[in-house]
Amino acid sequence: MSTDDRQRWDDKYRAKAIPDKIVPDAWLIEQVSGLEPGRALELACGLGHNAIWLAQLGWQVDAVDISAVGLTQAEKLAHSCGANVHWIAADLDEFTPSAESYDLVLVFRFLDRIQLPVLVGHALRPQGVLIYETFTTAHVNRTDSHMKNPAFALAPGELPRLFPNFEFVSYTECNLADRDVARLVAVKLEHAAPA
Repeated sequence: MSTDDRQRWDDKYRAKAIPDKIVPDAWLIEQVSGLEPGRALELACGLGHNAIWLAQLGWQVDAVDISAVGLTQAEKLAHSCGANVHWIAADLDEFTPSAESYDLVLVFRFLDRIQLPVLVGHALRPQGVLIYETFTTAHVNRTDSHMKNPAFALAPGELPRLFPNFEFVSYTECNLADRDVARLVAVKLEHAAPA
């Protein structure tokens, strides 16, 4: 990313009021229900709703985003909810997580075909779980979509191909009321070397 990206996201979050309650993703809630809390990493966490919710369940959560403004708002929301999250302001092009130290990695509504698979593979321990949802090219064609560039959206069947060292638990492409997305739950294979 660039300084322009950081500024754009900072400006976006400055224009928003700090949320007064957390709204974790409903699909995430379904996927995490059977997992034992451990150490989690959320990449491109935005206002941190998912990270805060995980922390409330007993997860130790590191949450990374390029926008310090967004993270300041997320920290205030977490404090009001009594949740402890380690917020990290970083450009994902330059961020390096600890190797094989996370039980769970989350990515929601963000796509970087080159860097994210490397970060996820590096961060997850063997048998660690990846939960990933982001936009498909079908979303770009929606009349209510803010996305105009298909380069930032997944082609059909593309998301699993980005993670060849993973065993796929589930994969689906969904047309939802407010978005078209691909959803992947995958487990890092035992023999996969850290990136």
